[in-house]
Amino acid sequence: MTPIPFIEFSLYEMFHMFIFWSFVGWGVEVCYMTLETGEYQNRGFLNMPICPIYGFGVIMVTISFRPLSHTIIPLFFVTAILCTTFELLVGLGMEKLFHARWWDYSHEKFNFRGYICLKVSILWGVGCLTVVRFVQPMVEIAIDKMPIKLGFFFILLWSALLVIDIVASLSAIRKLNLRLKQLDEISKVMLLSAEKIGGTLSQKTLEGKEIYDNAVEKADSKTHEIKEKLAEKTDATTQSFREKYEQLKASKDGESRFAEIRAKYGKIVDAADFKLSEWREKYDKLMDSRDRSIERLIKAFPQLRSTSYGDTMESLKRRLKVMSAKVKIENSFRSNSHTAAETTAEKNENNTEISAIETADIE
Repeated sequence: MTPIPFIEFSLYEMFHMFIFWSFVGWGVEVCYMTLETGEYQNRGFLNMPICPIYGFGVIMVTISFRPLSHTIIPLFFVTAILCTTFELLVGLGMEKLFHARWWDYSHEKFNFRGYICLKVSILWGVGCLTVVRFVQPMVEIAIDKMPIKLGFFFILLWSALLVIDIVASLSAIRKLNLRLKQLDEISKVMLLSAEKIGGTLSQKTLEGKEIYDNAVEKADSKTHEIKEKLAEKTDATTQSFREKYEQLKASKDGESRFAEIRAKYGKIVDAADFKLSEWREKYDKLMDSRDRSIERLIKAFPQLRSTSYGDTMESLKRRLKVMSAKVKIENSFRSNSHTAAETTAEKNENNTEISAIETADIE
């Protein structure tokens, strides 16, 4: 294959280097996340076992710093700076393109807005130093020794798989954003409905309270007048006025009016509650719907955050985590039940054999 000027590699060689290092990067990510979480996670933007950012990164470093391949300290620093810059640009680009944060180093010391951090930059430098000085030369030899026909077959196969996988992954992201948008819209409708109901109920409650307070104030005023008259009347007249006062107070005009208001607007509140229940049911149904492609993306990027629907994304992640835990518990229960059933059947079979042997001995 003819090398490209100033690059010293052909497209044929760079494609195989890209696939190889993308796979190695995916393996490193899987091992790292297994140590972090204690379980397997299919890391990467794509479904296939590759992380393209590693493939592009190694090609970029190999081409750019080939003259420094015999050094250590200069190679470490320049590759760490280059890879960190590349990671920052990719993070910003993917956030702009997909409205989501795919990784977040905010919990690490010396980070920049969560896109890059010192710890990962050092790892980039060490990794690139190891790759460029020791591993990449062996990869180049292996590619040169590969039969040309086999090499082109792999190129065609991987190209087709990459196109299919990229389309599927982009479709999954589109579905995820659409789902988040729908959930967010439903949440806003429920919030506005609740505010409308609460505002109406609060306003009418205050009106009823004002009416009730006015009625009480009138009753108190009337009470004062009655007390003044009671001081001038005889005991019999006093008793009569007391009875009238009790009748006036017992009428509770304010409370009656307040009860009328509650009855009048209770129907509105009940209707609104029913509408809210419908929206809640739709929200829960959409939240509980299963989509393997969406679940894989969220599981592959535990720190994935939506810049447009942040709260909704966190709610969806929590719900999927609960659903995943339920599935694990159910599978564990089925497995234990199946094992218990097999043990019981084996025990019954052994008892049958023992009974047959005892019967034969008796005969």
